[in-house]
Amino acid sequence: MCMRGFNMFIPTLNTTMPGLEAELLVWNSITNAFEEKRTLAIHHFPMFFSQRSGRREIDMLIINDSLGVCVIEVKSLNINQIKEIRAHEWIYSNFYEDKGFPYKQAENQLYMICEYLSKDPLLYGRLNKSAVVALPYISESDWKSRGFDKRLDVSRPIFKEDLQDKNRLIKKLESYSLKKATKKLSDNELSRISRLLNIELSSENKPKLASSAAFSYLYVIQSNENFRVQENKIINQLQAGSKVYILTFNPLKISKDVNYDQYIKKFQLNIYEAAADKEEFLEVHCFKNGESITEDFLDILSEKFPKFNKGQFKAIHLPVDTNQIITAGAGTGKTHVMIDRIIFLLMSGHVSLKQIIMITFTNASTNEMKKRLEEKFLDLFKLTNKNEFLNFAEEVRDVQISTIHSFSYSILKTLAHEMGYGRDIRLKSYVYEKKKIIRKLLDEFYKGEAAEFFLKTEIRDYEFIDLVFDMWEEMDRKGLNAEEITKIDWGSALNKESQHLQECLHYIFEHCEVHLDKLKLTDNAVTMGDLLRKLKKFSSNEIIMKQLLENKFMFVDEFQDSDNVQIELLSSLHRFLNYKLFVVGDVKQAIYRFRGADYRSFQELEESTKDTQYVQTELQLNYRTSKSLLQHMHFVFEKWNQKGWLTYRKSDQLLSNKPTDFSQTNWNISFDYKEDLTKALQTLPKKEDKIALIVRTNKQAKRLKEHCRAHNILTTENLDGTFFTSLAVLHFKALIEGLLYVNEPKFLIGALETPYFGFSIPYQTLIPFNGQKNQINKFIHTNTHNQLKEYARCLRTLTPMTVIQNIIFNNQLFLRLPKYFEEKLKESKRDDTTTILKEVDVETMRYTKNLQHLMLLIEKQFSSQTVTLRSVHSWLQLQVSTNRSENEPLIDQQVAQVEITTVHRSKGLEYHTVFLPITDSSFDAVEQKYVLEESSEETRIRSARKFGWKINDKGIPNSFGNDYFLELKKYEDREQLKEEARLLYVALTRAKERVFITLPKTIKKNTWAYILRDGGINK
Repeated sequence: MCMRGFNMFIPTLNTTMPGLEAELLVWNSITNAFEEKRTLAIHHFPMFFSQRSGRREIDMLIINDSLGVCVIEVKSLNINQIKEIRAHEWIYSNFYEDKGFPYKQAENQLYMICEYLSKDPLLYGRLNKSAVVALPYISESDWKSRGFDKRLDVSRPIFKEDLQDKNRLIKKLESYSLKKATKKLSDNELSRISRLLNIELSSENKPKLASSAAFSYLYVIQSNENFRVQENKIINQLQAGSKVYILTFNPLKISKDVNYDQYIKKFQLNIYEAAADKEEFLEVHCFKNGESITEDFLDILSEKFPKFNKGQFKAIHLPVDTNQIITAGAGTGKTHVMIDRIIFLLMSGHVSLKQIIMITFTNASTNEMKKRLEEKFLDLFKLTNKNEFLNFAEEVRDVQISTIHSFSYSILKTLAHEMGYGRDIRLKSYVYEKKKIIRKLLDEFYKGEAAEFFLKTEIRDYEFIDLVFDMWEEMDRKGLNAEEITKIDWGSALNKESQHLQECLHYIFEHCEVHLDKLKLTDNAVTMGDLLRKLKKFSSNEIIMKQLLENKFMFVDEFQDSDNVQIELLSSLHRFLNYKLFVVGDVKQAIYRFRGADYRSFQELEESTKDTQYVQTELQLNYRTSKSLLQHMHFVFEKWNQKGWLTYRKSDQLLSNKPTDFSQTNWNISFDYKEDLTKALQTLPKKEDKIALIVRTNKQAKRLKEHCRAHNILTTENLDGTFFTSLAVLHFKALIEGLLYVNEPKFLIGALETPYFGFSIPYQTLIPFNGQKNQINKFIHTNTHNQLKEYARCLRTLTPMTVIQNIIFNNQLFLRLPKYFEEKLKESKRDDTTTILKEVDVETMRYTKNLQHLMLLIEKQFSSQTVTLRSVHSWLQLQVSTNRSENEPLIDQQVAQVEITTVHRSKGLEYHTVFLPITDSSFDAVEQKYVLEESSEETRIRSARKFGWKINDKGIPNSFGNDYFLELKKYEDREQLKEEARLLYVALTRAKERVFITLPKTIKKNTWAYILRDGGINK
């Protein structure tokens, strides 16, 4: 450290980090330029915290009397390593990361530091602010050669030449100011800033930052007197960021002089009172970080303090190196547990955020988890004013929280060379290519006279190709790699005709993956399924796996929905790279078997890591559902367990301390939901309370929507895979087609009649032109002021997305939407204007949210420098035709109180009241044509899976198939029944207060009504 007068220059203590050489070039120039000025400069801020390691910090923080607060982000890039810049996002090549947001990062750091400093009344409004990116290896001429200097969306960095001239450097830094103060900072103000940043000089003249607090303290106390003795300690612990649990045998009288409520609201202070009948006191004691608290003692605490959640406390506080399996029932606060466990590791275990990996089930869950984690750190910062929490909040963006496919993609890119791929490996669907390969192999097999055998079957060739494609997709979903596909056991054909088809199937699946792999290598691309399948090649190879980073802490959410390949990968990361595992899930909520998920995932993990000792914890305390409603459900779940339909042990029973206002009307069974729905709406206590109509399929949801609309009941829909068939997407596609084919009447009219332009072109106005395309075009362009034609011309000089943004802005799309929906809804001739206007609001929000989501997907799929209108159209055409997995984003609205949703989409959500309105539809209505054997120890021993198939279409006189079909179908039917029971478990446990179940008068097998009746539910 160097000090001159007030000047203080604090160098980094880090000597090994990547890019340090570049940072030192900038640091030396800064110290040289500001050595005679009143300045506090810190290389890496905060410098260090006790018991912390490996955290990314602010590269350079400068506090100067005239410059104010300046944050510098240094990048050790040369000009060739910058692939492209899209506003804040910089894309790199041959760099340690693929992309970054250097200016945004500096700006975020700047605002967080200044927000903190400005809380001091004497510093409010007194800070100049500037955020800078420094590129010490890039000259200004390099920058200009790439045209970056002419881009309005790209910030001006500090170049190599700026660092060589201190006057030029100071002048440039002063030009970056985002906000200017009226006068320079005084010595007193600079000293205040120094103190607020916790920089104090010890006897050795070294700056130190405040030491870290413990994660938690648990107090067992008997009286208010005990609390008063400990109160000052507790206040200090809360102010330091520690979580405090107080278990008291008598109600506490808390002083109003201390704002305890702020800690209680953020769950930093948790007070639990003993049950009224628990008179036997425990010894007064304080436990730090859960140390010395045994399982038996937790049981005692839980018994004496019913609201104390022993499962959560145990899972959060177990030693750092513990591998955990958490069984988290519905509504038991698993997200809270995972976030607190991460903070426990940071505060108590010498762990950095970079060592944390979290796998979530969906992209929405990923975003939600990042948001919740960031909010927790910001809450801690606001409660404590400690910079370490501010830094953690900023670092959350770089924490690897992702879906299993995104995580696998990152591994695949690292190990791509092991398969012969380049590092910039891409994702591609290969739907069209797969069908082309199948047709080619079909032609090869039936070349010459052999084709007669196929013709005799009377099976249409295109239908057979679709069937084989579906079989291939099923193998892909179940994680079979190329070698496993070639080893499939096809059994014996049913008859001579079947034998030919079976030999054909064997031939196709013996060669299809070879053909596809050649294409993938040429394209340097893989499918979504490959992200996991191809990792099978490596997951058992320790030498290859060792190329990945070691000693991570891996959290896996919704683990019950993992498939065998995911489990195998997790096992390898644990065995070869010493990953500590924290897996959370609930077998009763395993509802994605159709995607290849294995509800035996916990058992499979333990078997694949037999040498590992797991600590298992059950979370049973439910914070969602009332106690009396859970009791009704418990009797049903117990009966399903007795029948072998649902895994439901004593430790699976959900417990609740929540009272209800509907004790006599919270469990309702009827023959018709319609009257019940009207009454339920009328008795909802609050406007924000919601009713969910939960169904199995989108088709059932459509039936309910029609009923609700006919009866003026406003609804929103939350359905499976409807995004690419939504109006926002279809209108966007129509707009692109209009721009591409501006002189094709069909596409021209399609685009102009969307809300982007809002024209109405009645068919009868075009009849006089007798189909003459040129005359029709001329008529339409003239009467629409050539709008579309003019925008199409703009594509010669502007990027497609710029043209589309101009259309949206110039034509005021979002202002047009309400009128568009109002006119559409009035066509239904409904007379309830109030409901129509509310529905207009909901549909407008939905359309807007979907369009924003589409723009994000396009941005992910294409780079701004290579996108063409035709490439966007090709991609969108494919998605609209085939993608039924992308969901519409949820809209946050308080207008509609009824939500129609499928079970899968309702998972993770909660509603005041739940209806099961359709329980008489058969869940085996679609005839199965093939079944792939489940993975098991037996299939692993014989290295082959059985595949059963059968073709018995109405138009074909004979049946074709093999002997495995009926055997596998019986097993599949049993598993389907179990899956439906789990679906019903999920649906019922969404309810907070009331459940309404509709049962038909005649109950058929293989329906929800059949499962519910056998669970003891009768009218």
